[in-house]
Amino acid sequence: MNVSEKTIDGLYVLIKQCFEENRWTDRMVSVLGVKFACNQSSLLIHHGVAHAYPKLSDKIGELCLERYNIPVEYGSTNEGKQEYGSVMSMIQELEDRSIAFQNMLMGVMKIAWEDNDLQVYSDLSEILSDYNFIVEQVILLNDKMHYYGEDGIMKFDHDVDKFWSLDENLF
Repeated sequence: MNVSEKTIDGLYVLIKQCFEENRWTDRMVSVLGVKFACNQSSLLIHHGVAHAYPKLSDKIGELCLERYNIPVEYGSTNEGKQEYGSVMSMIQELEDRSIAFQNMLMGVMKIAWEDNDLQVYSDLSEILSDYNFIVEQVILLNDKMHYYGEDGIMKFDHDVDKFWSLDENLF
C-alpha cells in the first residue's frame, strides 16, 4: 500500500468532518435566512461555504485515496437541528468551526508528513491553500458582524455582498 494506515484513518476522519461541516452550515444558513431574514448572507454562505465541503471531500478522496487505489469510507454524521439566539453567535461559530477544520486539515498533513506519505502531504498542502480562502472570508464576516453589531444585522445583510470575495467554485 502506498499510503500508511495512520494517514488513511486521518483522511477518513477529515472526509467525515467535511460532511459534518456541510450539514452544520446548511442548518445555520437555513436559520439565518428564515429566523433572522438575512437572505443575502444566507445565500452567499450557503453557496460559498456549505457547498464547498462536499466538493472538498470529493477532492480529498480522489487525490489522497482513490489515486492510490484506496476506496473512500464515509462515516455517519450528526443531525442538523441546532438553534441560535443571534446572528452574531452564528457568525462567531462559523468562524470557530472553520478554523477548527483548518487545524484538523493541518493535523492530517502532519500525520502524512510524519508517516512519509509525502505525496498525500503535497496534495493536502494545495487543498489547504484553497481552504484558507474560506477561513479568510469567515474571519472578515465575523469582524464585520462585530462592527455592525446585533442591532445592525439588516444593514450587515444588505452590505454583505460588498465584502464577500469567496468564489463558490473554489473546489
